[in-house]
Amino acid sequence: MSVFHDNPRLQRAYGYPYPAPEGDFLFVRGQAEPLDDQIDLSSRHPVIAVGSNRAPEQLRRKFGDGPGSEIPVTWGWMHGYDVVYCAHVAGYGSVPATLHTSPGTEVRVAVTWLTEPQLERMHQTENVGESYVYGTFDADAIDLGAARPAMRAGCYITRRGALALDGAPVALAEIEACNRRFFSLPQADKLTLLHERFGDRPDLEDWILSLLDDENLERRRGLSDRMSATVLAFEDPRFRILLG
Repeated sequence: MSVFHDNPRLQRAYGYPYPAPEGDFLFVRGQAEPLDDQIDLSSRHPVIAVGSNRAPEQLRRKFGDGPGSEIPVTWGWMHGYDVVYCAHVAGYGSVPATLHTSPGTEVRVAVTWLTEPQLERMHQTENVGESYVYGTFDADAIDLGAARPAMRAGCYITRRGALALDGAPVALAEIEACNRRFFSLPQADKLTLLHERFGDRPDLEDWILSLLDDENLERRRGLSDRMSATVLAFEDPRFRILLG
């Protein structure tokens, strides 16, 4: 990251999925604090975070640091899945994450426990209906950990499919997994690869900057269309689509 220390916009693009605490935490006042093991989660919606939604800095961007922004975040494992790259580029320049089936793989995911208003806000930030669908997984798809009871959990799945330029998805190297079957790359290497294949400007950093923000939405859509020439759709009987 030192190469991009002087440009926060490039830091954000390359930093995805952003640092997250190793253990359970409470997002409160815009930062992570230890989570009380006795906290009551029964009135909240468990929503799986496979990418940046597990990171305090991304939660701060989405929910701020004022009253009502408190979110418990816990860790669990999903069985038979991996976290891979989507076939689109986000408005801040990163290639975001999605789940994909991967028999025999176990991947570590965060779970954000959201109130009803927080869930509505998360739907907005995930651009449900255009970028992602929202649904729930069967209880046997995820181990919520800490002796928590089995229950269905929500998740956002890309509408465009998993990017599979060479015939298979590519996993996010930053996400912990056991028995990983897919080749993995960190975000920086993935952006370099996309530039080599799809870049229409010779300089990598200039190309990334040309994709940022709403003013370059059509450029991103065009790139995503080219990326979508080789994708793998998500199909899983344990996932039930609710929105999108």
